[in-house]
Amino acid sequence: MDIITYDILFNVLKKLLTKRGMKVDEIKELTYYVINFFGYGDQVVDNILTPADRHVFNILEELGVLKTRMEEINVARGKLWRIHYWVYRKENIEKLLKEKDEEEENNLEELYKKLFEE
Repeated sequence: MDIITYDILFNVLKKLLTKRGMKVDEIKELTYYVINFFGYGDQVVDNILTPADRHVFNILEELGVLKTRMEEINVARGKLWRIHYWVYRKENIEKLLKEKDEEEENNLEELYKKLFEE
């Protein structure tokens, strides 16, 4: 998975957040909100985030959609500068999408079984 598109992120967030009582319209807004930070990239510099943005990203980290990483750079006078990034957890996103497909297949099988039982 090279690029996390709106549809991919929406499907993953929908799977995770509808269980927690979030409405589909709210999930769509959240997806646009997150995609606007990342664009076609897979990381965002933490410095551009407001505390409210960071709170949302922390929630997504708890859900397994994002993770943080740090880079250390030596600058003038031997000082160390740490840059923090938010990164998509592509392996988890891919796993969640596959789980979704399997659940849908199981639901269809259950539906067919119920139809023939009646």
